[in-house]
Amino acid sequence: MSDDFAPRAASVTPNDKALAAHVKRGVANFRTDNPVEFQEMVGEFDGRRANVAVLGFGRINVRVGGGDVVIEPGLGPDEMMHGAVYLEAAQAIASGVLTPLQAYFRGDVIVRAPAGDLHNGYGFFVRFAELAFASARMRTQLDELRDEFL
Repeated sequence: MSDDFAPRAASVTPNDKALAAHVKRGVANFRTDNPVEFQEMVGEFDGRRANVAVLGFGRINVRVGGGDVVIEPGLGPDEMMHGAVYLEAAQAIASGVLTPLQAYFRGDVIVRAPAGDLHNGYGFFVRFAELAFASARMRTQLDELRDEFL
């Protein structure tokens, strides 16, 4: 029986690469601006992996381990968690029009993960979103991301 799926390297799109580059930059900026909070977060999610998609745009694989976050374009194998967001919902969240929780209950954000990871992830998002938006570096990057992709 032939494999119905393209090998990972062959399935990575230019949008996957662009999305991964922006997310890597955001992670680096957050780490620089908030080193204590960054280490707290990666310590909490050490060993976790996820595939994340911006529906209609691109996909990334996220791995946390060894005190760092690794972002790669495309989908990774054997992920533990999945997440997806509609492009329009990402734009509304980035603009402050819609909260992630509102988007989740509308069905615009889809997440599959163990309940404890969902709870912890949302808690970190709420705590650290304000830090990210207070950073001039992160605000500039968010504006660039919105202008380029959204």
